[in-house]
Parts: sequence; structure tokens; C-alpha cells
Amino acid sequence: MKNKLQYLIIFILIISNVFLAYNFINKKKSIDAIVKGSEFKREMSYLKNRIGFDNNQLLEAKKEYKRYNKEKRSIERRFRRLDLTVINDLSENIDTNNINKDKYYEVAVALNKAKMEHWINIRKISNKEQVKKLDSIWLNMKKRIESRSQ
Repeated sequence: MKNKLQYLIIFILIISNVFLAYNFINKKKSIDAIVKGSEFKREMSYLKNRIGFDNNQLLEAKKEYKRYNKEKRSIERRFRRLDLTVINDLSENIDTNNINKDKYYEVAVALNKAKMEHWINIRKISNKEQVKKLDSIWLNMKKRIESRSQ
């Protein structure tokens, strides 16, 4: 009876360790999936197919994307904290909390600066023809946004 109990305990410990290892591996895969998620795939596909990046340029762009993604996620965390603050203001019927509006604006500007820096770095990776394509796409996008806001 004593041996059966020991075997049962050993079996349970082995199963629990396998389960923990499986969860650890899946968690690591999910983190990798975030880095190589749909936004990453879209950007790399865009750079390869539309701009004409070669494999070496794509490797540089992947490094740049990882840098940008880390910075973007940090800024977005600040956005989430401010979202909670703004939601609290709204729930208390405080429409004009200028301090929170200014902080929210600062974070939005920081996010846009990070995005601009990312595309400036992508532009540095590009050759002359690719720079022309990026510039024309940027100009067209800017015109489209300006025409919609009028």
C-alpha cells in the first residue's frame, strides 16, 4: 500500500512538471507570436512586395521593427494608464480635466514620434529608388488625410 501511494505521488509530480513545461513553452511561443504578429507580417510584406526590399534589407528592417515595437509597447502602456484616468474623469462627470488631456496629448505625440522615427530608420535602410517610393507613398497618404480633415 505504501509503495502504491509513493508511485501515485511520483506520477502526479511527473504529470504536473510536464504540464508546467508545456505551458511555459506555449507562453514563449505566444510572446514570439506578438513580435511576429500580423502587424509585423504586414510591414515586412509591404517592404518586400511594394518597396522592393531584398533579404539583407529585410533583416535590417526586422531589427528596426523589434526596436520600434519595444518602444511602442512602452508608450502604449502609458496610454492604458491614462485611459483609466480619463474613464474615471468621465464617470465622475469631469469633462474638462486639462491636466489629463495634456498628458494624453503628450503620450499621443510620443507615439507618433516613435512611428516617424521608425519610418525614418526604414528610409535609411532603403536605396535611392526605394526612398522615392516611400516618399511618394508618404506624400499621397498625407494628402489623403488632409483632404478628409477639411
